[in-house]
Amino acid sequence: MPPEEPQSEHESGRLNPEAAIARQLTGELYCLSCGYNLHGLSIRASCPECGVPVRATILGIVDPHADELTPLSFPRLSAIGLCAWSFGALISVVVVWLLRGAEVLRDMGFATWNPTFLAWTGLIGLIVSMLGAMTMIRPHRSVTRWEALRSSIGVSMYAALIFVYDAIYLGHDVIAPSPLFSPGGDALGRSVLRIAMFLLVAGIVWGLRPSAVGLAVRSVIVRTGRVDRQSMMAVLASLGIATLGDMLSIATLYTPISVAEVLEIVSVVIISLGSVLFTVGMINICADTVRLYPVLVRPGVGLSDIFETNRQKSRRTNGI
Repeated sequence: MPPEEPQSEHESGRLNPEAAIARQLTGELYCLSCGYNLHGLSIRASCPECGVPVRATILGIVDPHADELTPLSFPRLSAIGLCAWSFGALISVVVVWLLRGAEVLRDMGFATWNPTFLAWTGLIGLIVSMLGAMTMIRPHRSVTRWEALRSSIGVSMYAALIFVYDAIYLGHDVIAPSPLFSPGGDALGRSVLRIAMFLLVAGIVWGLRPSAVGLAVRSVIVRTGRVDRQSMMAVLASLGIATLGDMLSIATLYTPISVAEVLEIVSVVIISLGSVLFTVGMINICADTVRLYPVLVRPGVGLSDIFETNRQKSRRTNGI
């Protein structure tokens, strides 16, 4: 009797479909529930430790489009830069809230604390944010020239923003008796500077938004709509509200006293509302960047990572 010829992978898989599927699941895949390594198990099997079906782990972890995403040039640098960009900006915002809170306490007679030194912390936060934004100009080779130019324009606006921030919180507010409620004789100048600051922040958001969104879509949760966030658009809307408040504040300088008093109250309310919404938007952006950090540092698990055979992976690795 002549010896039997060895069966090919295709023929053996046709005779035993379960074995073929088991051979295909050769990549490292960890259970969604307990973290057990499912390497070598069939897609029809369940986790030996907790009983969760392998299919549930695949649906929950595997990103079917992971292989289509261009790898980041420096994944960890991009992740750290994204977090530095958002948290540095948030620090500068929190500093303003602390300065205004101290002002309210002084006006109410509860304290005499005037923490102008905190404004330096805000400036440092903006510098950190600018350095983080630089990593977003060209995070991978698929970024177009227009996208890189747009991001560069956004980063360049930080220089003007730092100058305006310094002029307001280390210049005007140091000599004003009460910057928010009694800005003194240079109320017009302060309002104009604040409007300029809002416009610069809006320009930075406009410039960096494509890069930020491009990094966010690397998360399968964001891309599939399971997390629907429009934090950056909300930030732009809140800036518009705050700008309207400062425009009303300027209008009080050119209206009768009776009307000016009402407009001044309305302007303070609108500025406060815009500032609150802006702060909430920045907190959401920081939360998003923290969630994205592990996604950027460790590329998503693609279908080819778990479904190709050892021979196929060897051929692809060796370029055969």
